[in-house]
Amino acid sequence: MFTKKLLLNYADNANENSVSFYLRQRRFTQFINSFTITDSTKILDVGGTENIWIGSGLEDNVTLLNINFVEKKNKRIKYIVGDGCKMDMFDNQQFDIVFSNSVIEHVGQFEKQKDFSEEVQRVGKKFWIQTPYKHFPIEPHFIFPLFQYFPFRIKKFIGLRWKYSHLFRNGEDILDELFRLRLLNKSEMRKLFPGSLIFYEKYFGLTKSLIAVKD
Repeated sequence: MFTKKLLLNYADNANENSVSFYLRQRRFTQFINSFTITDSTKILDVGGTENIWIGSGLEDNVTLLNINFVEKKNKRIKYIVGDGCKMDMFDNQQFDIVFSNSVIEHVGQFEKQKDFSEEVQRVGKKFWIQTPYKHFPIEPHFIFPLFQYFPFRIKKFIGLRWKYSHLFRNGEDILDELFRLRLLNKSEMRKLFPGSLIFYEKYFGLTKSLIAVKD
């Protein structure tokens, strides 16, 4: 019971008292403060959900792109089904800002991540891209210490049994996620987003996330 409470308090995005919820809110504040946003600013959120935008006052500015259909709850937010690695439905520089939070690590191996980064930079004049840091000691999706360093067979064994992970609790396809999940290090983030500012989100003095910003 103690372990369950401790882990959920750390990683439950829906729990306003959790570390994960706090960091997401802090990131969003950083995002807002990084740009001058007006009523005419067009924002593309690649792979996100409406939750972070509702109540922000930016609902009319936002287009949400997801690879799967997402039930529409807010009529002011635009919804499009599509792949962040191939955004052919958008013109070059169509959006003033591209926003993405904890998505690029889910698209596949480095070549797919490169496709994602190139599309972000093609369709957006500016961008704000966050991803968990590879070397933070607790892997943020499976909520298991040093999980990212294990061989695949060990990851599979733990992933299918560790009931505290986001994927286990949400009933997601754990094996599919294991094949696609690839965390990034600092040099890879700089390579994917050359010329951008790379911010290091800290938690207890350790880098927890990497954020690439072009403003």
